[in-house]
Amino acid sequence: MNLTELLEKVNSKKTFFEFVAALKKDKEDEDNKEKVNPTSPYSSGVNGWENETIPDFLDSIHAYGQDNEDIDLDWKSFALLLYSGKFYE
Repeated sequence: MNLTELLEKVNSKKTFFEFVAALKKDKEDEDNKEKVNPTSPYSSGVNGWENETIPDFLDSIHAYGQDNEDIDLDWKSFALLLYSGKFYE
């Protein structure tokens, strides 16, 4: 199942974390492919990733959130999940 299909199926904590695991795996897959056969630095990576660093990734999350008023979620929980990426092993 691709990331878009998994995203559409997110409806619970379990399916959210399945999506997060798949997203991580997709980025790792792209990083491995890019080591062997790098794409142009002026385009997205082979799997479509635009953001290579955590600051760029977080900046895109911020921009997307600002640009999309229809996002509705438990904001405190989502903030905690993002923050936990800083310190949780």
